[in-house]
Amino acid sequence: TPLLKLQKDETVAALAKCAVANEGVMETLVALNSAGVPFNIATTSGKPRVPVCVDAASLRPFFPADQIHSGESDFDPPRFKPEPDVYLRAAAAIEREPANCVAVEDSGSGVGSASNAGMGMIVGYVGATHIPADNKESHARMLLEGAKAKDGRGADIVITEFTDLLPLVTAFDARRPGVQWFTKDLLAALKGSFYLK
Repeated sequence: TPLLKLQKDETVAALAKCAVANEGVMETLVALNSAGVPFNIATTSGKPRVPVCVDAASLRPFFPADQIHSGESDFDPPRFKPEPDVYLRAAAAIEREPANCVAVEDSGSGVGSASNAGMGMIVGYVGATHIPADNKESHARMLLEGAKAKDGRGADIVITEFTDLLPLVTAFDARRPGVQWFTKDLLAALKGSFYLK
């Protein structure tokens, strides 16, 4: 409808002026990039909304257009989370099996999508500014529940500091069959508070 289109256009215009990266995001992306870890965006949000946010937050060097995948814009008909399609496309774009990928999610539908796609590790994130401080714990518990996943799998861990993604990804990428990689030492290395099942 014209009203819905106007609303979407106004949202995109506002985001172009005010979108900023959350604390720790730039630092983490620089470190992942330096380590040669491929990454991209898998979102339900449509284009041009996401590219506008990427540009406004000065994240374009990390996310060229071909590494932004949208459940709304890249599929006909759209394939919204918790459907797995956008995560499957994102994994294929970096030439990895989903089981060898890490998903970072702040929504129940997103955790469900990552789980339904078979992502190897799902990291919930509640440090974003759109999650009020007094709701962080309940939001983290919701991400751990996995209510939108077909198999009930939720986030494997929920972090509050984005920089804690780096040691998690590093440990995940270095894992070996039959060796426990999600250890107490790894958890002790995390800077912020975290939540487990």
